Amino acid sequence: MGSSLKPEELMVELQSKGVRLEQGSGKGRQGGAGPANGKGMVFGNYQITVPTSGECATNSEYSLHEDGEHALIYKDGEVVSEVELIATPRFYELHTEDGVPYHKIALLHGRDCLASTVIQTCSRWHGEERCQFCGIGTSLNDENTVPVKTPKQLAEVAEAAQRLDGVTHVTLTAGTTVNPLYGIKHLGDCAGAIKEATGLPVHIQFEPVDDPDIYRHLKECGVDTVGMHLESFDQKVRERITPGKARISIEEYFKGFAGAVKVFGRNQVSTYIIIGLGESLADTLAGCTRCIEMGVYPFVVPLRPVKETPFANIAPPVPKTMAEIYREVARSLADHRLSAADSKAGCVRCGACSVLPAFERKKTWLSMS
Repeated sequence: MGSSLKPEELMVELQSKGVRLEQGSGKGRQGGAGPANGKGMVFGNYQITVPTSGECATNSEYSLHEDGEHALIYKDGEVVSEVELIATPRFYELHTEDGVPYHKIALLHGRDCLASTVIQTCSRWHGEERCQFCGIGTSLNDENTVPVKTPKQLAEVAEAAQRLDGVTHVTLTAGTTVNPLYGIKHLGDCAGAIKEATGLPVHIQFEPVDDPDIYRHLKECGVDTVGMHLESFDQKVRERITPGKARISIEEYFKGFAGAVKVFGRNQVSTYIIIGLGESLADTLAGCTRCIEMGVYPFVVPLRPVKETPFANIAPPVPKTMAEIYREVARSLADHRLSAADSKAGCVRCGACSVLPAFERKKTWLSMS
């Protein structure tokens, strides 16, 4: 058993090519706005989510086989790696005081991150403003969640997840509300309730708004880290793929980044950068470097095909492209002393949707020096 690929290289392959689930393998998480339509796996010290739906996974040369306590990755009929699958957490078995199953309030992401789409609707979901890759409405349509989670519900679930399953940090996101400040402040209220109940570090995600005081308000609520997701540094790509969000200019995002870094500090502000939307490599690397220089962590991820979206069958970028970007961004992160390991909470700390943290830790970029 074995592969000629290094662990981080195999993880890049799997996130780009997906994995077929053989009979007996769980289907993974379906729908949603985060690591949807994927399965959590652990390779040694590294955790990732791997696409399990769409044409890339259906036609993948990789397959997952579960045999009792073991899970094996096969390539063309031969075992290439043993993996640990992330078990269903115990808190999923419980219900809130008002009768809602905990798993409809929040989910386990990776091994130790509790995550919730607090507002499961988005003012841009219907019509021409919708982000082409986002599946925020699918899990609501499938009745796998509830439209809005309350601070009390989230605090209750977080306490149980911490006690029963060892959760160490929390990620809260939301669809964009008609009045964006309403959604942001609701996330802050939820973070405060979780912090009071558990003491856990909390990350929240939102679009930048023209209110410089919002960051201090969130900090006072108990928020530890924030993410404002630009997705692409190419405005033409943004207008085509995220037409609603594209109305907020790239410079407005960077203005928001600067304001957030002043309050939360370097390495505690992040932005998702999705590879595979039609962007240029040079623009992507230049944008990532600009973020890093100001203390913002660019969380680089491959496009994830999500069911019932226009991008459901779009293939993620090829492994070679992802590896090249990871190496260059990891080099820049090291040069500016930013690291996923130093993030207090959220997607960057979890790291499962990207292989960038593995490239950081392994210093794979040194081979390019």
